[in-house]
Formats: sequence, structure tokens, C-alpha cells
Amino acid sequence: MNNIPLGSAELGFIALYLVSLIGIGYWGMRARTENSLKDFYLAGSGVGFMVLVLTLYATQYSGNTLFAFTGKTFRIGYAWLMSVHFMTSIIVVYLVFAPKLHRLAKRETFITPADYLQHRFSHHPYTVLASITMVLAISNYLLAQLTAMGLLLQGMTDDIDPQTAFVAGVIFLAVIMLVYETLGGFRAVAWTDLIQGGILMIGFVILLFIVLDHFGGLGKSYELL
Repeated sequence: MNNIPLGSAELGFIALYLVSLIGIGYWGMRARTENSLKDFYLAGSGVGFMVLVLTLYATQYSGNTLFAFTGKTFRIGYAWLMSVHFMTSIIVVYLVFAPKLHRLAKRETFITPADYLQHRFSHHPYTVLASITMVLAISNYLLAQLTAMGLLLQGMTDDIDPQTAFVAGVIFLAVIMLVYETLGGFRAVAWTDLIQGGILMIGFVILLFIVLDHFGGLGKSYELL
């Protein structure tokens, strides 16, 4: 991987920004209205529409999109446009299932998807199996994010051993996330995603124009690849 090393000032600014996320976690903790699992995991069901939109955006289009999807596109070309259907299928599922499930969840005070299965089937082994399946699926997604974080720090540093930079990036950023999520729960996650989702969206647009300007258009970019 070709590194694009940053200076100490730029790295210091990024580190300050990451540490400030812990402040948002503390702010989220102070904003809690009650000491309950519902408030911790669902933020009292009151984060607001735009915050919810951007937290969903930041969740789906994250390190996996920036690193894995671009790498796949580089390897197989325009055929990877089929990945767009992966994203739209998630939106279709939201539109089909979310409204009814949301009403039911509010009435029955569900917190996790496993709560719905327990309500629907009243069979504890199903609930346990579903919980294990979701943990395994999320672990795979989390692994991709941790890998992206390590590669990011590895690419921003030039005077540190690549393996050391990778491990440090994974550990440092994982600890930052663990702290602010533990402090503020979903409210802290949503608020940090509001910021990071906005940065991600603006960054993608700027990056697109930079790439097109540098390579001379989409067609020329494809020829060079």
C-alpha cells in the first residue's frame, strides 16, 4: 500500500478529534433521562430524524465501503456495480418490515431483534440461537471496521513500522469507540455518527471530484485502472 504520510500537526488534530468523541460520550451520558436498558440501547427513542438518517448512513457506508468496496472495484471493474443492489436491498427491507416492527416494538417495549423472536415464538432456544447468529454476523462486520482503522493509521504514517502502526490504529480507535459507547450508549453512537456521517458524505463527494480532475474523467480513470 502506498502511504500518504501526514505531518505531526495533522496527526495531532486527528488525535484531538478522536479524543473529543469521548466528550460526546460523556455528554450522551449526562443527557440520559433514566437509568434503563431502553434508554442506553435506544436513547429513549428520541434521537431525531436527521440524526437517525446519518447514523444509518455512517453505519452502512463506513470503512468497509471506503477500503473493501474500492479494492473490489479496482480488481473487477464495473462489474462491481452489482454491489449497489446490496445497499438498496437493505433499504427495501427497512421499508417493508420496519414500520410494522416499529409499532410492535413500541407496544411490547422490545430492545433487541431477539426480543421480537421471543415474543413471536415464545421459545427460548430460538432466541439464543438468533442472538448468537447476530453476534457472529456483527463480529464479521466489526472485524472489517477494525481492519480499516488499522490500515488508515498505517497509511498516514511513514516513520513507524507498518505492523506496529496497524496494531496501534486498531487498539487506539477501538478503545476510543468502546469508551464513548460505554459512556453514552446509543445516544453517543448516534451523535458521533451524525458528525462522522457528515464528514464521510462530504469527503466522498470531494474525493470523487479530485479523482475525476486528476485522471481526466471517469472513462480515462477506467483505462488507467
